[in-house]
Amino acid sequence: MADALRVLRSPLLAAGPFRHGFPERTGGESTGLRASLNLGYRWGDDPERVQRNRARLAAHEGFDLADLQVTKHVHGTAVWTVGEPLPEPPEFDGLVCDRPGPVLGAFAADCVPILFGDPVARVCGAAHAGWRGAVAGVAERVIERMVARGARAADVRVALGPSIGPCCFEVGPEVVAAFRERLGALPGLVVPGPARDHLDLRVALVAALGAVGVPAAQIDAAPPCTRCHPDRFFSYRRDGLEGGVHMGFIGLLP
Repeated sequence: MADALRVLRSPLLAAGPFRHGFPERTGGESTGLRASLNLGYRWGDDPERVQRNRARLAAHEGFDLADLQVTKHVHGTAVWTVGEPLPEPPEFDGLVCDRPGPVLGAFAADCVPILFGDPVARVCGAAHAGWRGAVAGVAERVIERMVARGARAADVRVALGPSIGPCCFEVGPEVVAAFRERLGALPGLVVPGPARDHLDLRVALVAALGAVGVPAAQIDAAPPCTRCHPDRFFSYRRDGLEGGVHMGFIGLLP
C-alpha cells in the first residue's frame, strides 16, 4: 500500500467556500484488510491507530482534529445540526452546520457518503446513505434541515462519494420493491444481473434530491465503485467486518 494520502474532491464543492473531500484508503497506519487509512472505530481496529489516521487527515487538510464532528450511523434519517445537544449514543445519519470551524464527517464502506453545500447561504451538510437510508429519505432530511438554516435547495451542490456501484450492488427482490414503491419505475435504477438484480443507488439519490428541488446538474453523481478498486477503497461487500471505513468530510471556510 502506497504511503501517499489521496483525497478525491468534487468540482461543484471546490468552487465554493468549503473544505471537503473523500479520502482514499492510502496514507494511514492500519494494517491487514484495514490498511491503511481506516477512519472508523466500530469494526475492531486499534483505536490509537484510528486516531492517528484521523490526525493525519486533519493535518493534510488543514483543520484541527478537535473540530471534526462525527456521529454513530444507524441507517436512519435523523439529522443533527452542530450546536444542538447530542444524546448518548449520538445516532444520526445526517449532519448540518452553518458556521465556519466544525468539519462534518460521514462514514461509509460501500454505502454512499454524501456532502452538501450551499455557497450562497453558507450552509453545509453530510450524510451516510445505504439502501435503507436512501429509501427512507436521509438525503432529503439533510436538505430540509439545511433549508431551516437559510439554504435554498436550488442553490445546494451535492457530491456523492465513493460507494458500491450498480456493477456490484446485487440486491434481493425486497430491496427492489422498496425502491419501486418509493420512486416508481425510475430509468436506470435497476440493472439486470446474472443471478439477481443490481441497484444503482446514485440514480435513486439524484431522483430523491431532485424531488426536493436540487437540480441534477448540481449533483456530482458518478463516483468510483468501492468494491471494484481494492487498491483505492474499502468495501464491506468485499472484505466484511475485517475491512476499513472511509469518511467523507465537509466544513465551511472562514
